[in-house]
Amino acid sequence: MTDVIVDMSAWIASFRSTAQPVLLKTMKELIGGGRILVPGIIQAELLRGAKGAREVQSLHGVLSSQKYLRVEESFWQRLGYFTNQLFLQGINVPLPDAYIALLAIENDVELLHCDRHFDLIAGKTKLKVFKLPG
Repeated sequence: MTDVIVDMSAWIASFRSTAQPVLLKTMKELIGGGRILVPGIIQAELLRGAKGAREVQSLHGVLSSQKYLRVEESFWQRLGYFTNQLFLQGINVPLPDAYIALLAIENDVELLHCDRHFDLIAGKTKLKVFKLPG
């Protein structure tokens, strides 16, 4: 398997006691293989949602074992164009979702998510959605 971006929606779903076993297994395999590309915004969202020092430490351990996904200054202009093109096609999504989708497109990687916005984006762009096995 190749590297994957995991959206916050999938991270959150995997933390729930009601998480699908296939999602838990997939996340464990991705984390264990160091195959998750972590954009700064997802790193910040994960750490912001931690419920204490122990969770922060645990998340830091997981995140530091993955690949940090940097963006260059010109990315922001491309993101503005990308969101404009989505809007002109009738797709209005939160800016963080567009940011993550464009990163996945530009890095030619799949996106693991549990958020309908990404399915809308994938329907009009080259965004590749990670399909859980089974």
